[in-house]
Amino acid sequence: MKIIFILLLIANIAYLASTQLLSGKQNPDVPVLVNPEKIVLVPAQENCLLWGDFYEEQIRYAGTVLSDLFPGLIYDTEESGQTTMYWLYIPRYPNKEAANREINKLRNLGIVSFRVKDDTQWQNAVSLGMFYDQQDALKQLREIEKKGITNAKIEDRNVVLKKIVIHNPAHMIKEQMQKLVEQFDDTKLVQGKCERL
Repeated sequence: MKIIFILLLIANIAYLASTQLLSGKQNPDVPVLVNPEKIVLVPAQENCLLWGDFYEEQIRYAGTVLSDLFPGLIYDTEESGQTTMYWLYIPRYPNKEAANREINKLRNLGIVSFRVKDDTQWQNAVSLGMFYDQQDALKQLREIEKKGITNAKIEDRNVVLKKIVIHNPAHMIKEQMQKLVEQFDDTKLVQGKCERL
């Protein structure tokens, strides 16, 4: 019985020693590195251009202009807050043809406008502008009335503001963006840090 015990003990020691030798010199407590040369550390934040604050019609137009000027530019839009704005408009027309006739009439008078195209109660209304200041909206209303447009109205609206975020912009884009921003009233361009996507 002692001989069997000693033989089993020797067999276990031999097995343990052989598994240690076969597994190499690697310490089992240290994790194995797989292709460490491919590991890239990314910063938690990166340089960004933040352009805002836009109300809904403005951001659609800004997106169109960006796509035209910088084909292939990748950017995001994010909410940047809410505010009350004053909408100068002509109430909805029964169809888009009537709204387009009114827009042509306004265009001939030198008044910039566009037809509301959403599927709400405002579809086919004619938008004459959004204003942050009620006095500015009233001033514009008086100017339009002097030109013979008497059915325009002002309505205060809660508006979600948005900003355009351009991640890691090239230096050339920064310079050109500054010129573009000047064409959009009440917007500003700032350079900052933002979360990496």
